[in-house]
Amino acid sequence: MNTSQAIILSVVQGITEFLPISSSGHLAVLQIFWQIPDPSVVFSALLHFGTLGAILIVFYQEIIKILQKRNWKLIKLIIIGTIPAAIFGFFFQSIIEAQFSSLKFIGFSFLITALFLILTKFLKIIPKYLNIEDLTYFDALIIGIAQTVALFPGISRSGLTISTGLLRKLKPEIAYKFSFLLAVPVILGAFVLQIPNLIQQGQNNYLIYVIGALVSLLTGIISLKILERILKKGKLYWFSLYLVILSMIILI
Repeated sequence: MNTSQAIILSVVQGITEFLPISSSGHLAVLQIFWQIPDPSVVFSALLHFGTLGAILIVFYQEIIKILQKRNWKLIKLIIIGTIPAAIFGFFFQSIIEAQFSSLKFIGFSFLITALFLILTKFLKIIPKYLNIEDLTYFDALIIGIAQTVALFPGISRSGLTISTGLLRKLKPEIAYKFSFLLAVPVILGAFVLQIPNLIQQGQNNYLIYVIGALVSLLTGIISLKILERILKKGKLYWFSLYLVILSMIILI
């Protein structure tokens, strides 16, 4: 992988990580297209770490409030929502990584994401939870299971968690906020698991990795702001058409 490819992948990561179109799917497709040997899950994890920085910057006030006020209810909700992905990711990491080289799997996964986005359009749901602390532990678990499914490439983490939150009658702003607070421990955990591989594979690629993380951070901040505006307008389903077209191209 050369520097120009790394930068393009970083920009794609920053844009697609938060827009509901699956960053992992887009990265895998590009790496397969460029015939990069053994699509780099390590590099992908590092780019996710860059977008984690974007979450911390955009939501820093919320995170500080949680820590200062010791909001145990919200902390418990995040922990419960994280458990499914943590368990599945730890025990089935090899199965997940194997799908990064399968265009067929990724193509069908894009369709699954599109389906969830379309549901937010056609199911008219009146929000029940207007504050993030109103969520029940069962709601957090269901959203956490959606996040677990999104460990596979082509399944958008933001798409599934926000859509599931809306289907669980969360106010759009609350679904948005909880989705990305829930992402912090998962992305951090995925990065920690890849540290040994990063040390082993990154001896000659540290500069590329650093550039990639910084680019994904900056573009991630922009895409977070864009998603927030689109979600407030109730237009999350817009992205489903793009995913269906992309899926058809990949499968054909």
